Amino acid sequence: MESRNGTNYTQNYDVIAKWVGDALLGQTLSVIGVDSGRIETAFGLEPIDIKVQAGRLDLILRDEYNICYHIEEQRNFRRSHLYRFAAYHFLAAKKLGAELIDIILASGDVYQGEKRLITKSGAYTPLVIDFSERNGQQRLAQIRSEIEHGAFDGWLELVFLPLYGKQKGEQRAELVEQIIRFETELYHQNRISKRLVAATLIMANKLIDKNRLKQLWEVIKMLDIIEIAREKGIEEGKLLGIREGLDRGKNLGIQEGKNLGIREGLDRGKNLGIQETTRLLLIDALIEKFGMLPPHVSKQIHGIVDNDVLKALFRQVFRCQELKQFEAALNMACPKNKTHEGNA
Repeated sequence: MESRNGTNYTQNYDVIAKWVGDALLGQTLSVIGVDSGRIETAFGLEPIDIKVQAGRLDLILRDEYNICYHIEEQRNFRRSHLYRFAAYHFLAAKKLGAELIDIILASGDVYQGEKRLITKSGAYTPLVIDFSERNGQQRLAQIRSEIEHGAFDGWLELVFLPLYGKQKGEQRAELVEQIIRFETELYHQNRISKRLVAATLIMANKLIDKNRLKQLWEVIKMLDIIEIAREKGIEEGKLLGIREGLDRGKNLGIQEGKNLGIREGLDRGKNLGIQETTRLLLIDALIEKFGMLPPHVSKQIHGIVDNDVLKALFRQVFRCQELKQFEAALNMACPKNKTHEGNA
């Protein structure tokens, strides 16, 4: 049987952060047992000093109280992993400040000893959420029952459900497939978004073999949204979206960057919902150019429902040299106390 190891068909790092992070926007982290405010911003942060392996969730979230959460998913968690997490934590803290909390989502065969590092200089004490202690099959059955009786509204839990329990091999793959097919039914009933199904697939990418995963993608008709393997033949620029467009734009000129980033991003946005996709691409472009965004900026952008305004602001990203200049354009186009109505 083909090995269930995501390393031979890893997804693009930015795509992973975008899909799972977007599923968390507007939610709290209570579903994984963490007390947080509502998540306002989600982005990937990969310090150049440490190469983060693609195909694994690695995400920065910022909540309404300006507290940042660095979430990593680690299959078969071992104490030795803490050294990498600690190094990454302090590099991230250098950029994000002291209000940074590490959360490790541990699954599979999880080390049961002390989950912190202590030296004479201090201690590294991340929050380790041990999903192996939760019964995946039992929880899936409970969720089905709760939905049937109208008593379930914690849809975000479905994203993490593939990590529950201690099953391995075929048993784990079968659980993942049951969850995905169940979510597909919910999607066709208009009860959850396609984006949530995609986030669940990403979370499960190392728990199910490549052919089985591709079949599930075909079932929910989403291979046009995200890359499972480059062998699908979709050119790299289209999948990387605005970030790749900006990188190429630096070398080939702003116009080509606009064409690769905005045009390809908006074309794909027709399938996802143009407004939602354009907001996400705009925020990505701002983070790429200016770094972390103040919460009020992302909040204003998420409140814009006029496509023409969003596209006009997209053009401002290339013209502004400082974030303050963009904020001035944002306030002129969309005053904080004004609600825009426009194109769908």
